[in-house]
Amino acid sequence: MENDDMSYLKETAAWEDGIYQIETSDPVLGGPDGITNRPTRELVNRTAWLKQQLKEAEAALTAHTRSRNHPDASVSEKGFVKLSNANQSSSETEAATPKAVKIVNDRLNAVIDSAPSTLDTLNKLAKAIDNNPKFAEKLNQLLEQKLSKNDNAKNATPNQRKINGKTLTQDVQLTATDVHAVTPEVLRSEIPVGVPLPWPTERAPTGWFICNGELFDKKKYPLLALAYPSGKLPDLRGEFIRGWDAGRGVNPGRRVLSSETGSLESHAHGYRDRYYVEHEGSLRSANNKEKMQGGYNGNTGSGRTDGDNNSYLFIDKITSNAGGSETRPRNVAFNYIVRAA
Repeated sequence: MENDDMSYLKETAAWEDGIYQIETSDPVLGGPDGITNRPTRELVNRTAWLKQQLKEAEAALTAHTRSRNHPDASVSEKGFVKLSNANQSSSETEAATPKAVKIVNDRLNAVIDSAPSTLDTLNKLAKAIDNNPKFAEKLNQLLEQKLSKNDNAKNATPNQRKINGKTLTQDVQLTATDVHAVTPEVLRSEIPVGVPLPWPTERAPTGWFICNGELFDKKKYPLLALAYPSGKLPDLRGEFIRGWDAGRGVNPGRRVLSSETGSLESHAHGYRDRYYVEHEGSLRSANNKEKMQGGYNGNTGSGRTDGDNNSYLFIDKITSNAGGSETRPRNVAFNYIVRAA
């Protein structure tokens, strides 16, 4: 039966650095501040402080859990990870589900089962893996059996086999020169950066630019900037390339990379209309007249009735325009491209 008059120690949430030890000389003294209750009071305070800390930690953990404010997992850090059924993904932040693993396993088994009898190493490896405590030993045995059938295994390569003078009985480090590979340096020496070349498709290959008059980054492409210091590609779309005159006098007044409009060399196509008259007297004051040689149509007169219709009046004319919108030779359209680096 509880005593309603019972008093309890007052709890204060505070961490007491030490618990007092009652000495034999201490009097028995109760009450809130009594020395007899001091050790108990200090323990009660510690307990209250621990309860408060635990309650606050639980509240913080609950709030954190509900917030879902957690880091994502990676190959180097712990965190939440998303499950995925993808079986051909390269993601490093998602975890494969058993379904995805089963799909891959089924495909692998299908490949192993369909392997030819002469290439049954995969089947044997699969059997060796299955609950075999000596898997490594078994694997080495299988590999040795396969290698023993290879004429070039176990240093069996004939000494006379060489690549560019280097025997195959040792590790061979081949250079681009050994295999006559075309390196960027060789390509630059064969086709300098900036030389326009005809290209048969609408898009330039990787590492090349179309000569379309666009700007380029001179810092990123310093070799191209040596050819085109302005940082701008020539616009060769619909253009013919002409050799620079360089003082020859055929096409003077030009500088390298300068453009020139279309032109047709000055010329004319003329013809003469003749109007014959009966006698020269009527043309006495005309400037545009000529004397017939031997008379009109080789006769002295028309029907030989008179001999003075041996002159004619003429008018010079020029033909009317004919042709297209420009003067050009037959041609085939290509893209002009330049190497970028």
